[in-house]
Amino acid sequence: MRVLWFTNTPSCYQRKTGGYNGGGWISSLEIELKKCNVELGVCFYMGGIGEMKKEIQNGTTYYILPRPSKTLLYTLITITGKVERSSLMHERMAIPDLLNVVNDFHPDIIQVFGSENIYGLIAKYVKIPVILHIQGILSACLNAFLPPFVSWRDYITQAKSIKGRVSLLSEKIAWERNSYTEKRIFGAVKYFMGRTQWDKCIVSLLNPKAKYYYCSEILRDKFYSLNAQRILPESPIFVTTISSQLYKGFDLVLKVARLLKDTWNYEFEWKIFGDINPVVAEKICGITPEAVNVRLLGVASAEKIQESLLHATAYVHTSYIDNSPNSLCEAMLLGISTVSTNVGGIPSLIENGKTGFLVPSNDPYQIAYLMKLLFEDRDMNVSIGKNAQEVAIIRHDRKTIINRVLEIYDDVIEYEKQ
Repeated sequence: MRVLWFTNTPSCYQRKTGGYNGGGWISSLEIELKKCNVELGVCFYMGGIGEMKKEIQNGTTYYILPRPSKTLLYTLITITGKVERSSLMHERMAIPDLLNVVNDFHPDIIQVFGSENIYGLIAKYVKIPVILHIQGILSACLNAFLPPFVSWRDYITQAKSIKGRVSLLSEKIAWERNSYTEKRIFGAVKYFMGRTQWDKCIVSLLNPKAKYYYCSEILRDKFYSLNAQRILPESPIFVTTISSQLYKGFDLVLKVARLLKDTWNYEFEWKIFGDINPVVAEKICGITPEAVNVRLLGVASAEKIQESLLHATAYVHTSYIDNSPNSLCEAMLLGISTVSTNVGGIPSLIENGKTGFLVPSNDPYQIAYLMKLLFEDRDMNVSIGKNAQEVAIIRHDRKTIINRVLEIYDDVIEYEKQ
């Protein structure tokens, strides 16, 4: 079977001038898929190149594409907010390169990872079956992009320089255009892979005729260290891994930390991993991380995050919207108790009160209470963590997932023959 992937990351591709780029779920899947009777091609965009490159590494054919050149007309249409026209122009610029890759590799099936990029529209141009693996859903994320009491004006004017404000305005415009493109992708693609009730509902809403398959994800190797020992700390330590977007809820982190600081005698520590820009959250909350024991540790390796989780009281997830965040799944796989907002696809991951705790979005009071409870009731904390691990071991089993992926490929190919 010849399978072509379109991805937002380089997966296992190794640059000659650098190190290994992989480490996420896609590269983990590639490693497992190579053990099967599959000829794999992987296509992705990369900055700093002028033309398409084709390389074969460890049996995988990689197609490295430059991003489509933006014309002056396209730029003007985009910045004036004409999302429909800019989406169509983006499609016309991008599709020829994508078709060249398809025609060169001759796949039996195409899998697109995520709807964040233009890739899914290839389904309009080929007879080869295309299946979209749902990651996040831009349209839903854009709807929840700004936290309470924040306007787009607040968000954009956080930057002090004109260049910074133009960059943030461009980000807003890109989200709006890409969200529009995403809806067109959902209408064009016939087959979807997802893993939560939430993403299944959105597929059914945007494309009622689509065929939906459940498929979980393989996590990073480090989090399958099931013999790793969890050690509950003597003083409260909490961990959160989030990215820079406001909808990931860093403002909620600060609100919860303020409550803990004001109502608790214990000197807690809250470790935050990720590329956080705290400026807007600080401004709207009137709280700085340093004042409430929140430590911004930046982007970290899987090893560092694993070590922090194994010595934490709990993992806390604060997003205003999410599908199935791997950071949460990784914590559960290590047997760490979790507290998360009850948004998007997360209820498909956690059974409230048994494998973790779910709280309403933007409810700092209940989050703070549960964080205190998990520190003070160590027996319950351990029990919740063990329950979570039992569920996560089954959900993220490598062999089960790779068999499921191959089963879906076969089913889609057979379905197309009917």
